[in-house]
Amino acid sequence: MLKKLKRQFVSLSMLLVSIVVVIFYVFTSAIIFFRITEGVQHTLRDYSSETYFSKYFRIGDDTDDFTDSNAIDSSSICVVSVNETGTVSILDVGHAYMEEGVLYDSVRIALHGESNFGIIAKNNLFYYKTLTAFGYRIAFADSTRYFTYLKDILLDDFVLFLVVILVLWIINRRLASIFIKPVEKAWEQQQNFIADASHELKTPLTVILANCGILQAHPQNTVEEQLNWIESTNEEAVHMKELVDKMLYLAKSENAKQATVFSDIDLTELVTRVALQFEPVAFEKGVLLEYKLEENVHVLADPTSVNQIIHILIDNAVKYAGEKGSVCVTLKRRQNFVLLGTHNSGSPIPPEDLPHIFERFYRSDKARTSGGGYGLGLAICKTLVEQQKAEISVTSTAEAGTDFTVKFKTRSLNKKNMLR
Repeated sequence: MLKKLKRQFVSLSMLLVSIVVVIFYVFTSAIIFFRITEGVQHTLRDYSSETYFSKYFRIGDDTDDFTDSNAIDSSSICVVSVNETGTVSILDVGHAYMEEGVLYDSVRIALHGESNFGIIAKNNLFYYKTLTAFGYRIAFADSTRYFTYLKDILLDDFVLFLVVILVLWIINRRLASIFIKPVEKAWEQQQNFIADASHELKTPLTVILANCGILQAHPQNTVEEQLNWIESTNEEAVHMKELVDKMLYLAKSENAKQATVFSDIDLTELVTRVALQFEPVAFEKGVLLEYKLEENVHVLADPTSVNQIIHILIDNAVKYAGEKGSVCVTLKRRQNFVLLGTHNSGSPIPPEDLPHIFERFYRSDKARTSGGGYGLGLAICKTLVEQQKAEISVTSTAEAGTDFTVKFKTRSLNKKNMLR
């Protein structure tokens, strides 16, 4: 599918580029042809005009002494005079030689032409006729070398056109590969999401079906006698609902722009309250939970979202702190921003996993998945952080431990940013 999409992108872009280049090629060719014929027309008009002959006869018999900005090579020009009786006389101006049959045929065509200037294709001639007191004066010029010149230019332009198309094709293929990468990544993430979601849902469904089978196999037993299977079924149903709710939340966050209500939050008080909720959990796991919070730290954000961010970060830190590990929650105020962080001991996140830690269903090595969960918490956390116009980052080493940091920008409360 993606290869087909890439081919379609290259084909469409090359079609559009080719159309533009062809239009440019035709346009420039028409301009070149127009300029050539316009220059020849001006020159032949000068050769057939009374003004030229008055200059010519005043200077003398040497036509090389005559200079004109529009003049072309006189060796390709032949000027004739046609009187009222139809007698054709060759004037001693141009130096081109024309066979008698070609000359009379060209004169006949020029006299019958509707315009003063034209091209006689079969004789390879340009002509320009001027009406005089005694008849017509017609200047002819060989068109062969001019059209050969035009042909050479057009051929060079055509070769250049092919080179440009080839270069653009190569560039387009490269750009298509670059542009398609986000689509490939999204497609891969979607496939992984479906596979991981199916895997996560398969386990509770298998347990529920197994428990239902056991219950159906002993219809004579009382509810109390089969309470273990009922409680197990309920527990798995609750887990499955939690997973589905998280998946729906992520889908809703990505597919719809949600309005976020910003208000002034006492972040110190909020972090303290959430951290206190985790003290029993940390104590049960044998984890030392401590926090270092600056007093009276305020941010402009959505209280519900920030509460969930803090909850996810502390829960993640406690879960992966390890046996007899430690967790430290920090809150620091800086000049233009506020830093909320969690630090935990335990197994570090491998460097190759750090870029993917906020992806849906992503969990690092097996040592870090022992804490349970579905791998959706940090993905939801990142989504919530971005909705607050904040930033989240993570570092993890065996020596320093694992640190998650959320960077809130300090903003003033006004009508414009109360609702976003």
